[in-house]
Amino acid sequence: MTRKELRVIGFYKEEGDNVLVGELKGDQNGLYIELPSGLRNRMEIVVGNKARVLLESVMDKNGHVLKEIKKEVICEVIGYWNELHISLEEVSEYSLKKGDVLRLILKSVIQHGLERNA
Repeated sequence: MTRKELRVIGFYKEEGDNVLVGELKGDQNGLYIELPSGLRNRMEIVVGNKARVLLESVMDKNGHVLKEIKKEVICEVIGYWNELHISLEEVSEYSLKKGDVLRLILKSVIQHGLERNA
């Protein structure tokens, strides 16, 4: 960990990758991808925050691209601190389902109406 500056919630800011690859989880009430703790801490992401992400692609379990999407979308941390929920509109538009593996690139975090680049 490279210590650059102490952040408000007590974690040291780390340089890191803004690429998220993870399996869609959830149920009919909403699908989400789990946020890694290092990224959550570095970006100070908490419940209620929104994130602007590039929804790059759907992949298989071996990392091969099944479908390229390449669309910027807004997701929200709902329920638990590690659940980045994808809107029902995007789920429907791109025929996403539980178990799909997504590749997302975090662009910015929106907290209290203010947007910070990742």
